[in-house]
Amino acid sequence: MTKSNKVEKKLKILFLYPNLNMSTLVPNAISILSAVLKADGFKNIDLFDTTFYDTKEDSKDEDRVKSGQVQPFNFDERGIKLKQTDMFQDFFQKIEEFKPDVIYASIVEDTFPIFKEFMKPIENRKIMVLAGGVFPTSAPEIIARLNYVDFICIGEGEGAILDLSNALEEDKDPSNIPNLWVKKNGTIVAKNPIRSALDVNSLPVQDLSIFEDVTLHRPMMGKIYRMAPVETQRGCPYACTFCNSPEKNVLYDDQNAGDFFRKRTIKNVYIELKELVEKYRIEYIFFVTDTFLAMSDNEFDEFCEMYSEFKLPFFMNTRPETITTYRAKKLKEVNCSRVNIGVEHGNQKFRADVVGRNYKNEFAIKAFNLMFDAGISTVANSIVGYPDETRELVFDTIELARKLKCDDLNAFTFAPYHGTSLRLLCEDKNYIDPDALAHIYTHDSMLTMPTLSKPEIRGLMKTFVFYARLPRSYWKEIKLAELETKEGLAKYDELLTLYSENSFNLALES
Repeated sequence: MTKSNKVEKKLKILFLYPNLNMSTLVPNAISILSAVLKADGFKNIDLFDTTFYDTKEDSKDEDRVKSGQVQPFNFDERGIKLKQTDMFQDFFQKIEEFKPDVIYASIVEDTFPIFKEFMKPIENRKIMVLAGGVFPTSAPEIIARLNYVDFICIGEGEGAILDLSNALEEDKDPSNIPNLWVKKNGTIVAKNPIRSALDVNSLPVQDLSIFEDVTLHRPMMGKIYRMAPVETQRGCPYACTFCNSPEKNVLYDDQNAGDFFRKRTIKNVYIELKELVEKYRIEYIFFVTDTFLAMSDNEFDEFCEMYSEFKLPFFMNTRPETITTYRAKKLKEVNCSRVNIGVEHGNQKFRADVVGRNYKNEFAIKAFNLMFDAGISTVANSIVGYPDETRELVFDTIELARKLKCDDLNAFTFAPYHGTSLRLLCEDKNYIDPDALAHIYTHDSMLTMPTLSKPEIRGLMKTFVFYARLPRSYWKEIKLAELETKEGLAKYDELLTLYSENSFNLALES
């Protein structure tokens, strides 16, 4: 990264995080960028974050509570109230008061429409705007259509945004900064190449102070914790077809920019953990790595030895193939609280050929058994409504879910995100409008395909947990509950009450 010699820098930077209501953790992309900029002398930095605004719609977690996928929680236990003011008016007020020189917006495909709505009232102001994040990397040409966007960040942002900030500070031409598409007068004047993948161990400890204290709180298993995201690896070594992580591996390989998948040293992770816990009173760690256990046994042992100093409860994502008896036991010893295991589909052939995950169902069953025996809470993630999926294939996933010893079951409607191979497949088969934007928290499928209709997918989604948890003797009633009829809705409410009263502890028939 290029560093300026100036000590005091005047550039006024506003980060915009147009998040969905109470969705995910604080974004460590912004907290890391803030730390990088502050370390280089940029102090006039502010943030507008929409996470804790009450939009009058159920959040992702609240919606999943209603469908029996997530345990109930209450922010009142920590005295947390959602903001009741209009976030668009508040953003306009922030612009009036802070008067930023540049806005750095971190967006994903789900939040792109919100970003556009924020920009409309200020598009005629002389404020430069950069859009970065997963969606701009995957679909920069869509972002480029917006007249009010001046820069598009492709790939990693730390070096690009630092170089851009210094160029703007010093009134220099930013047209040749790697990782940036640059526009002038509404026209793209530069599509710069990707810079080499940075050394993730060279980054400063993320700056959580840029967020309001309330936004550090998140629900986990029915309780509210002060939670921090920690990255142990950047990128993912796997190639799931529904995920856009593999796209970054290809992007960096094609431009000879190094391996996008990199690991931080355990010593480096330790330094960050120690500062986060002491400075921000963190109670729970969320390792945001795509596949946390994608590590050797030596690396795993080194992590456990290091983390034994903290022993804060923590959450991680991983895959069934990465879990062993030894690892489950050691994870429990260092207070691993919860593990999100990506199952994704229950038919082995479909999972290998379409989803890009080639493992036997027995691996999944064993992985959940090992975690259960170790006393670690687990959640199984599955997806419904893949391209060319049939009702029979969905029930293969349900049948596998019935065999898993897990606390929670997550079932998501397939979302054809830009930058994924399944998105291209859906477009090739005319299952989606090429201009359509994906959204993970929708009840309805975006696909129009011959094998499974939108109403069928919606019905199977809302009853997935019932099929997976209730005895088979209820299946006829559950099928009725799939329907959006008066009788179907009444039956759904009846089954949800039955399921809820058993509080995630229903015993299945043998």
